[in-house]
Amino acid sequence: MIPIWLGIIIAAIVIEVITVDLVSVWFAAGGIIALILCLLGINRSIQIAAFIIIAIITAVVVRPIAKKYMRGNIERTNFDRVIGKHGLITKTITADTKGEVKVMSMLWLASSIDNTTINEGDYCEILAVEGAHLVVKKIEE
Repeated sequence: MIPIWLGIIIAAIVIEVITVDLVSVWFAAGGIIALILCLLGINRSIQIAAFIIIAIITAVVVRPIAKKYMRGNIERTNFDRVIGKHGLITKTITADTKGEVKVMSMLWLASSIDNTTINEGDYCEILAVEGAHLVVKKIEE
């Protein structure tokens, strides 16, 4: 069973490093406990039960706490800051062409969420960022 537990531990760590979202580290924790039990000569059924129990407990109890601390102080980018803001259309947006929006004193390329035309001088709300342009909807007056 030693190769199996080592394989589980290594696979879980590799997956965790790739995803960096606390997805599989819990299986590594369970695998370490099961490996220790295996080295102590404990019954295979108890190893498997310990693996499952430790993985579940660490995922349920530790994950929310760890996620909270991992978030830290996320600095929003300029893209993130404009979502939800209102802007002024400075170049008409049509279904076929991107227009231009002035929001927070900066000009951005923009398209309409529903491919409707939004005329120069109209106000809009920024809904999302797609690539290097904003997705907006007209604010009805």
